[in-house]
Amino acid sequence: MSQLRDHLSETEYLDYLAEMRADGYRLFALFDDDEIVSVAGVVVTTNFYNGRHLFVYDLVTRADRRSEGYGTRLMTSVEEWARDRDCESLTLESGLWRADAHRFYEDDLGMDRYCYTFKKELG
Repeated sequence: MSQLRDHLSETEYLDYLAEMRADGYRLFALFDDDEIVSVAGVVVTTNFYNGRHLFVYDLVTRADRRSEGYGTRLMTSVEEWARDRDCESLTLESGLWRADAHRFYEDDLGMDRYCYTFKKELG
């Protein structure tokens, strides 16, 4: 997770994690022997435009283990988990600069680009 969320200190990460878990956040991991190689952080939620869906907040495979199929295997498991919870879809957001991730989502996972997310800093 530190490779994806490198802007957070461990303390910040743990503080956010505690708050997110209270909202239903779950963290899935894929292991190779005793080593975590890929993680996904998700929430089952409902809104007017996606209905009941699984939102993927975090998805990362260790940089030195990418392109070995771990991300696809993990997301396949997460997708099955979402189906078991009556989710209608699986959604995620990805930074505009993450072209490699976008190819993975579209080509390997069969996802479609759906919308833009807009953000305004309030601090």
